[in-house]
Amino acid sequence: MADSLGNRLHSLLGSDVYTARGRMRADDLLVRERVGRGLGEASARLRELAGRWRVERIPPSTREQPFPPASAMEPIRRADRLIRAIDDASAAVRGLPLLNQDKVWDRVRSVGLDELLQFDWTLVGEADALAVALADATDLAAVDAAGLEARLRQIREVVADRRHYIELLA
Repeated sequence: MADSLGNRLHSLLGSDVYTARGRMRADDLLVRERVGRGLGEASARLRELAGRWRVERIPPSTREQPFPPASAMEPIRRADRLIRAIDDASAAVRGLPLLNQDKVWDRVRSVGLDELLQFDWTLVGEADALAVALADATDLAAVDAAGLEARLRQIREVVADRRHYIELLA
């Protein structure tokens, strides 16, 4: 029995991107990947800044002073907390529920696509803004921790709202 090209692509890709439902699922995964990339760039930049701070500002241990001064370590501790928060936000985005039931996709397509798009747009915008804010930082002391935490809080709120919205549709 001859298999259609669409069925073969579906079996290779694991998703039917050639139907409206398949495109919506693929777009959902692309949004997650884009948000994850922005958060990953932010996390990597913070790690780079913390490493540079450690090399430039933390004196080597001596017998008289085996531990670095607390004032020199505080920016690194703050960066570590931010990195954990970014990684947690990234995991929350990756863990968003997939809309895999056909009846849910039908409702999203007919009623809630604009709302879902707004959630996704906000997630992408906040993740990109976070990455840009850290890309512009020249030193760990120049990082606006409060601003970054506000962006992360916004991402967590949007993830929770999006999750709740999907549950209402199901």
